[in-house]
Order: sequence, then C-alpha cells, then structure tokens
Amino acid sequence: MVPTLIAIVLFLGSFAGLAYMTRKKLPLILAVPIKKKGGLAEFKVSKLLSSPEIFLQKLVSKARIFSMKAEAKTSDWLVSLRKKSQEKNGRFSSNYWNKLKKKG
Repeated sequence: MVPTLIAIVLFLGSFAGLAYMTRKKLPLILAVPIKKKGGLAEFKVSKLLSSPEIFLQKLVSKARIFSMKAEAKTSDWLVSLRKKSQEKNGRFSSNYWNKLKKKG
C-alpha cells in the first residue's frame, strides 16, 4: 500500500511540475519564428513522410545490397577454407594410412 501511495504522489508531482513548466514556457516557444528553409533533418523527415513507397524501396535496396555483400564474403571464406583443406590433403600421400598400419 505504501509503495503504491509513494508512486502516485511522485507521478502527480511530476505531472504538476511538467504542467507548470509548459504553462510558463509555452509563450516563449510560440514566439520563436519558424524557419522555412529547414535543416537537412527536417527535409529528410518531410521527404520520408511524403513518399513512404520510395523510402521502402530504398530500404529494401539497401538490405539487398547488404545481403549480396554478405553472400560474397561467405563465398570468399568458403573458397579459402576449401583451398586450405586441399593443401592439407595434398601433404599426405595416398598410401599414408597403409604405411602407418605396417609400422604398427
């Protein structure tokens, strides 16, 4: 019961403080002139909101490029692993195990 009461008091106090600050600062915020030539971030946001299809096309295109790069990298790894495997197999002669059995 006590922790709930404390949580409620903190919530109401925080809400009252937020309301007070908003009431005090709202006239100052409204008095700030709005720039029509917004920054780069504003341009990107408005561009994304105006054409979500183009945003999705770019997103899918980038995902495709990333997957192609990852596929190429894994292909390179496979080639190098196969090369190392062939080099290891080339060190031993075909009758290596037969020679080993004769010694034992």
